[in-house]
Amino acid sequence: MPPLRDDYGTLLPVGGGDPIRLVKPELVIGRRPGCDVRLDFENVSGKHAYLTIINGIWHVRDGGSTNGTSVNGARLNSPHAIMPDDEVGFADHLFTIDYVPSGPEALLARHKVLDDDIIDERKRHSLMELAGLDTDTDRPARIVRPKTAPTTIERASADEVDFDDEVPEHFKSKTSPKPKKKNDDDDDDFLKLIEEEVVKPS
Repeated sequence: MPPLRDDYGTLLPVGGGDPIRLVKPELVIGRRPGCDVRLDFENVSGKHAYLTIINGIWHVRDGGSTNGTSVNGARLNSPHAIMPDDEVGFADHLFTIDYVPSGPEALLARHKVLDDDIIDERKRHSLMELAGLDTDTDRPARIVRPKTAPTTIERASADEVDFDDEVPEHFKSKTSPKPKKKNDDDDDDFLKLIEEEVVKPS
């Protein structure tokens, strides 16, 4: 049995209500008048649950109640440790226990919370880096480079290019001279010459 102390913490109703001092390391929670912590509600069983300190940590165990006992919304089938930020429910009545955990389990629990916080912080930074929103100015800016070289190189079409140089002479097309048009007067002179030869006396 755990050693007796003057104060083991306080059971605080979630949403307001009178706090209940926990004066023993083992407590019976229920509706019966003889319970250590009496919850006079119709949906709370006579001996609804048990609170016990084990190695400096409060644990809760359901006592076979009709409407169940839960921790952080999960209904219990076996004893469960309760940390100060946990919500323990007897039927639908929610409480937290204000106390300072002690012992090896408390140390492990605090380390687990610290580790979870570190993991969450690393995840947050990683997500911010991926989104380009990392505000950590101590880190050098990352230069994003393409992983592969471009597969095509675009060139401007001939219609888009202004050619300033003249076309070389040897590329210029050489035009053939047009044939000279035959003159009708030359034909007339030739015919006259033939006539003169024909009529010329022998």
